[in-house]
Amino acid sequence: MNTHSMSIVEVRCDAVDVGERHRKDLGEIDVLAASIAAEGLLQPIGITEENVLVFGERRLRAFQDVLRRETIPARVVHVGSITAGEYAENQLRKDFTPSERVAIVEALRSFEHGGDRRSDQAANRQLERVKAEEAARKAGFDSERTYQRARQVVEHAVYEVIAQMDAEELSVTAAALIAEQPPERQREIVRLPEPERQEAVRKLRRKDLPTLAEAHRQAKKTGKAILDRNLEYQLPMSMEERRPLIEKNLAVMAVVDATRDIARCALTAADVAAGIREFDTPDMDFAGQCRKSAAFLQQINQELDSHATE
Repeated sequence: MNTHSMSIVEVRCDAVDVGERHRKDLGEIDVLAASIAAEGLLQPIGITEENVLVFGERRLRAFQDVLRRETIPARVVHVGSITAGEYAENQLRKDFTPSERVAIVEALRSFEHGGDRRSDQAANRQLERVKAEEAARKAGFDSERTYQRARQVVEHAVYEVIAQMDAEELSVTAAALIAEQPPERQREIVRLPEPERQEAVRKLRRKDLPTLAEAHRQAKKTGKAILDRNLEYQLPMSMEERRPLIEKNLAVMAVVDATRDIARCALTAADVAAGIREFDTPDMDFAGQCRKSAAFLQQINQELDSHATE
């Protein structure tokens, strides 16, 4: 149960301690200010109880430097409460964008270190990694790897890429791939229509994959399936041995594709159920298929949860 909700208060812009920020290029503040003037501030900035900025520097600059407003809505992020595990991780995931959660991780780590990272001591590197993983989880990331990708976006991507990631128009992984490109190329990619943007990201992802020959060599050496640039798995076994794995892979992809379609559905579950009942017929048995699929997905979810807690 969440006993430490994050309250929203009105604070003076000049009272917010910005401190040293990772991001130097704040993008087109004038454009953001015009949007705020027209539509209002859609998301408050984040500050600690001591008025130290956690996230939202661009919003603060737009309010203070362009719109010349004296105060700004701010969400008080109780860093100590998150560190103590008194705020639900799924709530953090729901309430904050990926870039804001990156800032929360940094605030958590600063809080836990008391401002002293002692990064020059090699003996503390493993401890640092453990604490990074714990902070990432507490901030609502599903893994430390996802946090690192989101952090890469925050530190290296142009504003447009960050905005699309925060709006869930780009996955964290896709945004991280784009962030590796030069700034102008990043802007070109995010301005593409969605199908072309997805194809551009796929091409970027393939560049990280080995050639067919290298993938086959790695597969034989490691005994594991290796994906090559043709998006085909190279396997260290005969065709007869491969067939069950190929069938399993196709089945997994079918479930993933169906799950993505469900996740993008704009209707409520009640609306979908009503539609299924309307079109259900004895020969098609839509309702029966949906119940079977729902039970299967529930089993998958339980398996994922059980492995996540191991």
